[in-house]
Amino acid sequence: MKNLVKKIAAVVAVGVLALAVAGCGGGEKKDPAADAIKKKGKLVVGTATGYYPFEMADKNGQLVGFDIDVAKALGKELGVEIEFQNYAFSGLIPALQANKVDLVIAGMTITDKRKEVVDFSETYFKSGQAMLVSKKYPNVKKWEDLDKKGNVIAVSMGTTADQTASKMFKNAEVKKFEGSALAGLEVLNGKAVAVIHEVPWVAIYNKMNSETTYAVLEPFTTEELGIAVPKGNAALLAEVNKFVKKYKAGEDYKKAYTYWFVDMKWWDSVPQKK
Repeated sequence: MKNLVKKIAAVVAVGVLALAVAGCGGGEKKDPAADAIKKKGKLVVGTATGYYPFEMADKNGQLVGFDIDVAKALGKELGVEIEFQNYAFSGLIPALQANKVDLVIAGMTITDKRKEVVDFSETYFKSGQAMLVSKKYPNVKKWEDLDKKGNVIAVSMGTTADQTASKMFKNAEVKKFEGSALAGLEVLNGKAVAVIHEVPWVAIYNKMNSETTYAVLEPFTTEELGIAVPKGNAALLAEVNKFVKKYKAGEDYKKAYTYWFVDMKWWDSVPQKK
């Protein structure tokens, strides 16, 4: 019996020692990527200009927009400077995977397919797909009205609009362009019936080109936008999620939302496309 008691005591002692060792080495796990960003004092953010009002260049060539405000607020929260790098939207995830940027803030919808190669923060903006239609086709009220043989639907390559239109439109031709501006131009030039894009972009592009287009703003999909970070960087993702939660609950988020989507006082500060 004594031997048995000694063995049990020994096992308990080993367990206590293991817990003690684990406790000494415990606490918050360090992430090399998050530490490196804070150490170098700079956060490199990938974005794709031309997506009004999320990211665009003003008349002085400076990047402005809702996402630009989000990125700057994140930099302030982390105590680092922000460096923006501009890519075609389809090049953002490859840039993130190649470590050319630390994260991506570019009106990017959270999808299962993208989550296979990157991680996303909690949702920082909710949106959906809408339609910008040429006035030459005045009777479009729902997406099914566009899905007819002979109709050309323009989309920005690699976007959720691209994925949605390619999946839903069975009869119309879906043409893909490098960026939202080129897709919109296809409608203005009479080469496409409509552009599929998220609600804010459609509303603003219609405002810029109201003589030749009209907007169907009732979204036919529901989408959530997130900040993309490299796959597996749990601590960096936690830092970003902590920021998103705090930012969305604060006054700065409300001010930014009102400025970019409600008051639109930025309108005269950016080039007006025709």
